[in-house]
Amino acid sequence: MPTRIPSSHPRLSWTKKFLFASASTVLFFLALELFLILIGVSTIANSRDPSAGFSNQIPLLASSTNAEGEQILTTASNKESWFNIQSFPAEKAAGTKRVFCVGGSTTFGRPFSDSGSYVRWIRELLTEVQPDVKWEVINAGGVSYASYRVAAVMRELAQYEPDLFIVYSAQNEFLERRTYARMFENQSWLNDLSAILQSTRTGSVVQRTSDRMGSAALAEEREGSKTVPERGSPFPEEVDEMLNHSVGPIQYERDEEWREEVVSEYRINLNRMIAIARAADAKIAFVTPVSNLRGTSPFKSLFDENVDATALTLQLNQARGLLRAGQADEALTTVQAVVASSPNSADAQYLLGQVLFAREEWAQAERAFECALNTDVCSLRAIKPLRDTLRSVTTQADVPLVDAKKLLRQLSIDEHGHACLGDDYFLDHVHPNLRMHRLIGQWIVDGLLAKKIITGKSPSVAIMEAVQDRVDGSIDYQETAIAFRNLAKVNHWAGKFDEAIVAARRALVSLPDDLESRFLLADSLNNLGRYADAHSEYETLFSIDDYSRAHLPYGELLLNSGMTEQAEPYLIAALITDNEEHIARAYYDLGLLYSATDQYDIAISSLENVINAYPDDTPTMVLLAYCLRKDGRPSDAIKLLDRLLQITPTDARANYEAAETHFDLGQLPKAQLYLKKAIEFEPGNREVEATLRKLRQSIPSEP
Repeated sequence: MPTRIPSSHPRLSWTKKFLFASASTVLFFLALELFLILIGVSTIANSRDPSAGFSNQIPLLASSTNAEGEQILTTASNKESWFNIQSFPAEKAAGTKRVFCVGGSTTFGRPFSDSGSYVRWIRELLTEVQPDVKWEVINAGGVSYASYRVAAVMRELAQYEPDLFIVYSAQNEFLERRTYARMFENQSWLNDLSAILQSTRTGSVVQRTSDRMGSAALAEEREGSKTVPERGSPFPEEVDEMLNHSVGPIQYERDEEWREEVVSEYRINLNRMIAIARAADAKIAFVTPVSNLRGTSPFKSLFDENVDATALTLQLNQARGLLRAGQADEALTTVQAVVASSPNSADAQYLLGQVLFAREEWAQAERAFECALNTDVCSLRAIKPLRDTLRSVTTQADVPLVDAKKLLRQLSIDEHGHACLGDDYFLDHVHPNLRMHRLIGQWIVDGLLAKKIITGKSPSVAIMEAVQDRVDGSIDYQETAIAFRNLAKVNHWAGKFDEAIVAARRALVSLPDDLESRFLLADSLNNLGRYADAHSEYETLFSIDDYSRAHLPYGELLLNSGMTEQAEPYLIAALITDNEEHIARAYYDLGLLYSATDQYDIAISSLENVINAYPDDTPTMVLLAYCLRKDGRPSDAIKLLDRLLQITPTDARANYEAAETHFDLGQLPKAQLYLKKAIEFEPGNREVEATLRKLRQSIPSEP
């Protein structure tokens, strides 16, 4: 047996092996990182914030040095989608007071920018009110940022010698907790680690690959069960950022326990902000957020449990019709019955507010609108528990609160005789118009004066008008029109077509030839059943230029209006797209068109294209069977219907078409059987009942 000869080389210890392996691994990834740099791969963190503001590893501000050698802090490029570009010296000059305004999109100035925001007004007015101080007022409002991330922004800003923080935050609490649920669930070090990894090219390549694989898997999952999308459903490309990368209203459900958790977390974040300001030896002031009560319908409404939702929906629609017809008394009786059955229905409360407002019962209308806000399942406005929490925290901590809600309410009473705040002050659900930004800025300055945080006198009328001229001169109204268009897109996506119409028309004032704004206006009118107005707007749209996204909806509008000849070219044009769902809808509509004009062979060809993509789509199969029968191919129709009735045996239209086809084949007993099934599954259908009577006349022996 051979003996093992000991090696003359000394063995490495485990410590040295570990160090050697670690060094090799580091060198490998350094080499890989260098290679990715050389071939031009960028990091995710260069273009966007991978941690969405939840990690301290992705700062809001980036440092640079100007020509004089002074260190300047500027909004980081990967934050520019969420923040205004602001810049200020890292070292505060003598005689300077630095004010950071933090919050969400209202602070940002949406749909404008910093130039029209209340922060701009504060910046201008402080210089007028206390000119002996050099004021630096920085707009650090982040779009869709709620209190958790606002506090994180404050932590970063606290290192830059702040004198005052002004906080306007409460509108995005539920939006943030739904959209970034995973971020809240993660430990903070996990968010930080993720941010660090995505600041490297290697980590970015891995993340992008993972994202593509996830998208492919989702696409495969969707392939499994396809149906032709219902006409009128929102187009995916109609939504620009979908509420700024947030989840949509469909993701929200009524959850009182979760709502209480969000309110509790808000209280914690408010106290955290106060602690951050005091640790930085800075003052802090809060502003009560204001919301549109009368001009914004709820984003999502659910009826109470154990009620007949179908019946209540019919009653609500009836009440809406009565209100539109000017029959407010009858509408009130109907909607009050719905509210009595389902008091937590935000839609019912909102409609009650509208009816009461029409009756000039202002106080009751305000209560109903407020109730609609608070029962909105998708709470994108500050609910009363959040506002109450803000008042409670500021009182306990003895910090100033500018009660903009109270001030605006009184202003509305003075100007209109009621406090049902609406579109006279807002552009959408929460964003103030330019006049409101002016008022909020003035109220904040007056509040700071009252609390002696600043010294001087309240701005005079002359000062306000001089600032107004400067603000007006700096606003880019073309950019503002684009911002209105974006509001229209979001409202259109959310199914809030009335609000989308208002925003689209505002955009068209400055951009009358803007195709997308005109399309959003036309399509919103179409979705509301205002077909004549929609037709007019579509005609205007196509008189300006061709617009591919409008081919399908306008073709469908013309088809439904019986204008088949005019509809045909638009529906054919709608086929020129990469969107499979739109192609299927266009082919289905062409099938309807050609069947209505007795061109059954062309209709069959069109519908077969739909079946190729959506083999189990019931409406298409029924229509195709009808066309096959009319084209003299009843046997083919029967084969198709047999397959369909195996999938959906209770479909009334499929059973009716089977009866008609068997009748044409002279198979009267089978026809009678399918007719009886059709009546069973859709009782009261006059067409089916008439066919059954005709069939019975053909069978004299039928008892």
